[in-house]
Amino acid sequence: MRSGRVTALQIRGTPVNVARCCSSPLIAAQGMAPAPAELRTFRDWIVGCDNGRACEAVALLPEDADWEQWTTFSLSRGPQAEARLDLVFADLTDSPASLWADGSRLDVRFATANDGLAVVPADEDAFVSVLRQAGTLELRDAAGEVIKRVSLSGASAAMLYLDEQQRRLGSVTALVDRGPRPAAAIPAPPVLPRVTLAPAAGEGPPEIGASEIAELRGQNGCTIDEVGGPDEHEVAQIAPGTTLILLACGTGAYNLSSLPFIARREGGRLTAEIAPFDSQWGLSDLGRPTLINAFWDAGSRLLRELSKGRGIGDCGTHATYGWDGRRFRLVEQEEMGECRGSMDYIFTWRSEIVRP
Repeated sequence: MRSGRVTALQIRGTPVNVARCCSSPLIAAQGMAPAPAELRTFRDWIVGCDNGRACEAVALLPEDADWEQWTTFSLSRGPQAEARLDLVFADLTDSPASLWADGSRLDVRFATANDGLAVVPADEDAFVSVLRQAGTLELRDAAGEVIKRVSLSGASAAMLYLDEQQRRLGSVTALVDRGPRPAAAIPAPPVLPRVTLAPAAGEGPPEIGASEIAELRGQNGCTIDEVGGPDEHEVAQIAPGTTLILLACGTGAYNLSSLPFIARREGGRLTAEIAPFDSQWGLSDLGRPTLINAFWDAGSRLLRELSKGRGIGDCGTHATYGWDGRRFRLVEQEEMGECRGSMDYIFTWRSEIVRP
């Protein structure tokens, strides 16, 4: 399968028809807007950190590689000075008979993890030293046959970048640039922003008539004649007296675009405005938020979107928003900017959720 890099435009999908749009304010200008970090690619590795300095580096499948022969691998570390490493081979459930690096057998043991096989903590330091120097890892079976390979091209640069972002350069905890600085010299991580959700609705959504949906489509350039369908919408009561309408407004091969509205019924009349967000991610050329593959998660009381860079979902962006009574606030965002086999998305923004 072909690999490649996904751009912001590709992730978000094809823009909807923007011939007409409401004039409601779209971004609440209270406080600083969230600023998810950018991912960095170093050859066959991609790395990123969230706003609390938790970081992850992922080994991708090499360009134009036979996907049956290669697998992905992740290295993640929390921001605390003494945080341990999580070293996980993705999509593997059975331990290989042996692990080799550039033709040499390694004395590394594995433990089962939720998303694959993890290197046991006692073997982490020795394994990281291999990541800094070797070119390829091989997982072999009892007969010595190669099960999977992992590319280490770019691993050292990715780990150095991770050290830099976590302020570990020159410290005893660094992965690459290890030095005499004590762990106590590493600054504490930033405090994550808090998102306090509005009270639970306590009742179901009001009835939204077909004529009201048709009027909403006509007012916002989302008629079926304009965008070609599908003729779908989702309605959810997200807080007392507050209804979310997700109005389908165009689709691509694997991404459905929706406009989010906050609706209230007053004296029998439905009023609906484009929902305000604290994040500018996903704004179209006219400045209105367009969500991709979005749905309301009633269990967690969060709005989720899952943008795909391509159909198999190995690149794109996942974002989660919480309604605080005035606007949707970005709670989490995780991304994978390279379409090269990894289903392990990297967090670039996190918040602490408070549920009243």
